[in-house]
Amino acid sequence: AGSGRSLRIRFPAHLRLCPRRHERDRVQKKTFTKWVNKHLIKVRRHINDLYEDLRDGHNLISLLEVLSGDTLPREKGRMRFHKLQNVQIALNYLKHQCARSRARARAAPGLWG
Repeated sequence: AGSGRSLRIRFPAHLRLCPRRHERDRVQKKTFTKWVNKHLIKVRRHINDLYEDLRDGHNLISLLEVLSGDTLPREKGRMRFHKLQNVQIALNYLKHQCARSRARARAAPGLWG
């Protein structure tokens, strides 16, 4: 304090060089947050920050359940381990669904190609 120097905030280079990209990212984040909330409202959940509020996996699992109609297991705890487990459950579910979709596409190639 009192050194006479001004504090200069440095933004990452990609934000300094591409202000339109930053604006586009902001708009996409806002749009996707609204889309997620449109679905989460069905299970009385809400997110404010897309990146932060999906990190523990609970809202992510809830979103997948609403979109798919399936019930997924989840860890109830709030420790980092539980959060990582919940995200892993969501990723494994998506991986499984993707594999099933590819298998259906291979079984009926005329429909998709």
